[in-house]
Amino acid sequence: MIISNLSFKFDKNSFYFFKNLTIEFEPNQVHFIRGDNGVGKSTLFNILQGTISQESQLSASVALDGKVYHAHNNIFDAQLIKQIHTVQQNYDRMISNQFSFLENLQLANLPTYPRIRSLPEATIFDIVKKMRLDGASIPAYRLSGGQRQLLAILMALQKPTRVLLLDEPTATLDKKNAHTIIQYLQKLAMELKVTMLIICHDKELVEMYALGQYF
Repeated sequence: MIISNLSFKFDKNSFYFFKNLTIEFEPNQVHFIRGDNGVGKSTLFNILQGTISQESQLSASVALDGKVYHAHNNIFDAQLIKQIHTVQQNYDRMISNQFSFLENLQLANLPTYPRIRSLPEATIFDIVKKMRLDGASIPAYRLSGGQRQLLAILMALQKPTRVLLLDEPTATLDKKNAHTIIQYLQKLAMELKVTMLIICHDKELVEMYALGQYF
């Protein structure tokens, strides 16, 4: 994915927050975005998600899978946005505690306008089995913090996804679980052919797992 000539203002009277910024992310890999508060990490995510305010001013293009999408009227084409999904830092809100790991995945795979019928298959349950995850059949409230974080990530990936945005996915985890989550993400990125952008303040994790350049 290549973001080209990104220029952004919060409103027409403000200074440019981003000016002619170009960034290339190698496809199907995990990339880290690290920096002080206020440098634009969340703003970049908001731009890619199409959630900036109407008062903002945006111009940019995104190249993804051989297609180029241009921003019009402060938003990218819906064909791009529907391929980008997000796991927020408050990922617990995505999870239904009384349902199992697998049932939560099935719920996430429901269409926008579901009908009364059996739950659909979880589209990536084969990957869950390959990872030999414990607890796939127990209620979500009994899962560990690391298991719940991974569940939220897998739920986001139930819909067709080319770019996954993750906001501090390891912030509430201990060191062991943090490393486990990043390792799972690397496997998922390659297996599902998804480009992942991670906001992460943990310098140790970034330096250990970053491909080379990080922001």
